[in-house]
Amino acid sequence: MKKIITLSLLACSLAFAQAGIQGGTDGIHQYNTKTNGQLGFSIGTGGNIALDAWSLSRGGNYTSNGKTYGFNDWSASLSGNVNASVGLYEFVDLGLNLPLYYEHAKSDGPSGSNNMWTTSRGDLNVWFKVRMPFDSQKRLFTAAIQVDAYVPSGEESAGVRPRHAWYLNSKGETHPFTTNAFGIGGNLILTLDFVNIGIPVRWNGNAGIVYTVDHDLPVTMTYGTGINVMPFDFMDAFVEFSGEFRVEDTGYPRSPLVDPMLLTPGFRFHLPFNIDFAMGLDVAVRALRNFTFDGDKEMEHSKDYKLTFSGENDNVSTYYYTPTPLYAGTASLVWRFDGKDRSKQKDEDKDGVPDVKDKCLHTLSGITVDVDGCPMDSDKDGVPDGADKCPNTAAGVTVDSVGCPMDSDKDGVPDGLDKCPNTKEGRQIDATGCESDFDKDGIPDAQDKCPNTKPGTPVDSTGCTADADKDGVPDALDKCPNTPDGTSVDSTGCVSDFDKDGVADDLDKCPNTKEGTVVDSTGCPIDTDRDGVFDGLDKCPNTEKDIQVDSTGCPMDIDHDGVPDHQDKCPYTLEGVKVDAKGCPLNKKQDLNKLKQGIQFQTNSTKFTKDSYGTLNDIVALLKQIPSPNLEVQGHTDNVGKPEKNKELSQVRAQAVVDYFIQQGVESDRLRAVGFGSEKPIASNGSKHGRKQNRRVELVPFEK
Repeated sequence: MKKIITLSLLACSLAFAQAGIQGGTDGIHQYNTKTNGQLGFSIGTGGNIALDAWSLSRGGNYTSNGKTYGFNDWSASLSGNVNASVGLYEFVDLGLNLPLYYEHAKSDGPSGSNNMWTTSRGDLNVWFKVRMPFDSQKRLFTAAIQVDAYVPSGEESAGVRPRHAWYLNSKGETHPFTTNAFGIGGNLILTLDFVNIGIPVRWNGNAGIVYTVDHDLPVTMTYGTGINVMPFDFMDAFVEFSGEFRVEDTGYPRSPLVDPMLLTPGFRFHLPFNIDFAMGLDVAVRALRNFTFDGDKEMEHSKDYKLTFSGENDNVSTYYYTPTPLYAGTASLVWRFDGKDRSKQKDEDKDGVPDVKDKCLHTLSGITVDVDGCPMDSDKDGVPDGADKCPNTAAGVTVDSVGCPMDSDKDGVPDGLDKCPNTKEGRQIDATGCESDFDKDGIPDAQDKCPNTKPGTPVDSTGCTADADKDGVPDALDKCPNTPDGTSVDSTGCVSDFDKDGVADDLDKCPNTKEGTVVDSTGCPIDTDRDGVFDGLDKCPNTEKDIQVDSTGCPMDIDHDGVPDHQDKCPYTLEGVKVDAKGCPLNKKQDLNKLKQGIQFQTNSTKFTKDSYGTLNDIVALLKQIPSPNLEVQGHTDNVGKPEKNKELSQVRAQAVVDYFIQQGVESDRLRAVGFGSEKPIASNGSKHGRKQNRRVELVPFEK
């Protein structure tokens, strides 16, 4: 019977013990700096409900007396409170919050006898809040300090899920509904209330610490923030983030994502009789990583967070820590009323509007005011009706101290409408207060010698068409208004330049230069670095002398490895191979210059030496790894013997290399063999060492 009564109570209230639901005026979990005002009072309830076994323990299981049991799929966890607060002063509130809990932990095991399936109360929370500044809440920014005292009034051996992070001791032992020790907490609260500057948005944030006298329980940080948008007088929309984190390392594992961390969107409704009702959805941040309720994912690392619970009759159960339900419906219901006697409210400026509603507290005596207590100003000219001698002034007109239109230049046009407020006395003016100008050329009619100039035509000081450089092209059409006297110009008033190179035709020695070419003072193309590519086409205009360049004027880079040929120590690197600053491959097995040295033939033969096959296979692997380049195998000999014989031998040896590559799976159309004989020595044939260098195989990439 006890369980049924309490379940009914909590289902109606949806009360919640997470920090924040204490009768606040924003969102559900948010702390804010607003106070009740002196003798103002609030009473309410609020909280959440989750209908699944995972809201009790990780995976919904527990172990008792060596056997593991599962909670029913439709288990439930409800957390509730009743709260009340009173304003001791305009800026000081005192409140209390009594949690009520229910765990519907029905299972095929001894959960009932262990007092896990139960109803109970939690630790009484008494709090004290001081708002700053003390004078008014109608500011953009306010701050407050709240002190919380926790009295261990909760039942010690009851429940399943620990309701706060500071309920876990160093051994993982917990009393789900109580710390079983006195605690104290403090919070710094900040509010940015944009409503007070006409924007329907309010932000709240808080951060604090909870400390218990039991040194085996951790010091815990509480924190939260929320954005509230008020599109209508009767409703707010909000989204908030709140949580707890054990900042003290007691030995029990901890992580920000393991301790309570909630994201809550929702709505708050302002009902008649000063009743507020808020509703939302609590989403555990850890649920965002497992919103599909994957069982295996839920149990990842769960053994690191094992809990021990001692129920009735010393029955011990173990299970895995669940800080909050993955998803829970949450709500809050608060009733507020003001203890002041409205018939005796202060009206400091005696304007008939009580100070608590008066937005202009220091109105002068005798001034007519509106419902907000601010001076009436029917024509919105800044002068109150009681002092306004011209109470019907048109909108936007500048007025003097008595509310009448200003006319500084005495031309009959009020300053607020006068576009020429300093017109000399006696001048003929138009409706804007400016001197008449029939042709709108900026020269008043009284001074205009050409009063019928076409609209938009630039004129000189006499009002006639301007031609500053006297080249016969009016300034309105003249794109070169400062042409020297006597210079031949085109229809735009600019110096004639047939090839558009910026050098006038009468000075241009190369009058047919292609458009876009950079030229010198004589109109001829410039080649600053003398590399044969004109500057207008030269992408590398400062190439050093005698360096071979390509068609764009940049140093040649035959193997496209980013290192110019004149600096490249390995000019035939395959495309795509990573190289060092000298252009040589970082991987020696991709360096053709190194690999080619390992290709050796038996004396006076086209057969490879045994040591050559490893190198040949490395080259085959490289060609298969990089399938885009083609390779020319070049054979070279020294000058010993007849040239014809040497050339024939070099051709056969080069072909032997190509044939081996093809046998190993390299496409034949990527390869070709060329024998040069002794035609291209790289050393002197006058020495044995030089001749050895000349007997070689070269591997040169080529493009088809």
